[in-house]
Amino acid sequence: MKDEKPKKKVLFKSGPNGPVYRIPSLLYIEQEKKKTFLAFAERRKNADDASAEYLVMRKGVWENGSVKWGKVEELKGIGMKNNRTMNPCPVYDKETKELFLFFNCIPEGVSESDMKTWGNQSKMCYVTSRDYGKTWSRVKNITGATIDINKLATVFVAPGHGIQTRHLECWDLIIPAYVYVAGSWDTQLKGVKAHSFYLYSKDHGNSWRVSERIICYETGECELAEITGNHGELMLYCNARSTCGKRIEAQAEIGGTFASANESTTLPEYGGGCMGSVVSFPGKGQEGTHRLLYSHPTKEERNDLGIYLNRMDSKPWSDPKIIYEGPSAYSDLAYCQGTDTVAILFECGKKTPYEEIGFCSLPLNDVLSACSTTAV
Repeated sequence: MKDEKPKKKVLFKSGPNGPVYRIPSLLYIEQEKKKTFLAFAERRKNADDASAEYLVMRKGVWENGSVKWGKVEELKGIGMKNNRTMNPCPVYDKETKELFLFFNCIPEGVSESDMKTWGNQSKMCYVTSRDYGKTWSRVKNITGATIDINKLATVFVAPGHGIQTRHLECWDLIIPAYVYVAGSWDTQLKGVKAHSFYLYSKDHGNSWRVSERIICYETGECELAEITGNHGELMLYCNARSTCGKRIEAQAEIGGTFASANESTTLPEYGGGCMGSVVSFPGKGQEGTHRLLYSHPTKEERNDLGIYLNRMDSKPWSDPKIIYEGPSAYSDLAYCQGTDTVAILFECGKKTPYEEIGFCSLPLNDVLSACSTTAV
């Protein structure tokens, strides 16, 4: 029987002459009986990174088995003057009921290549909201948290979503990030390489710290998920973009130390790489355990977006369940515990991956049954 694809709802539609919507970011918030989705993206003049303008948002509410979406909201007021706003990455503090939206502010006309050559002008920033994004706080710049990174060329919040995890008596907030570090600096930066890390807060966002970096591999955009260690302890799983032909998988202690990092034996990476998303969900029948879902294009040149399953046992990642056949690129997953579904926000199109950003939700059991236990 043919594997049916989930129904797609287009949330952001690019125009042939602009604007172009890129870099999807999805957050699911469940408080009391209210189930809310917040979908973010960058609005750009065209497909070029340096043409980014500001972030946009759509709010969805789960009602009677489906999501009802509001209109596109332009978040022009949350950035910095004469800066473009990029890489949305939200996280929700369940204890304080406060939404954090992280992003990068970069001066207009300054490219990533410029900063890798002449030095950092990217600022790691965030705003907060207590009403699901109806109103926002003033922007806060926390780039100073990276002051101890030696030979820093430039630094970015990674796109996607952050997580909150319980560690001892703290509810830690975790935000993925990556940094370019120079090998030397004469009249310009040389030998620049990227390394993934994460920001974390143990005091509900009042202060932020920097984790160790994944040093043994060159890695970039990443996402993290909470998992159970070999001895029942809570740890962080990090899945990172690379240029080595394979994804980099790492495990970190919640306190900021990476315990291990390896090339994935089953998850491929194509060309210069592509952002992928990862979420964890509780393992059924085994209290305190976790399973992982991962989304990424399954073919070269960013095609055929799929979701993979890792049961966190001796078996490798599953074959993917194809969500979208055709050009597709960045994506962001959300596990929706109250509805027992998985949601995904992703770039896709008929000729290129950047024609629209679509949303799908599907029952978790459908994903589990579709994902085989054989290696990719």
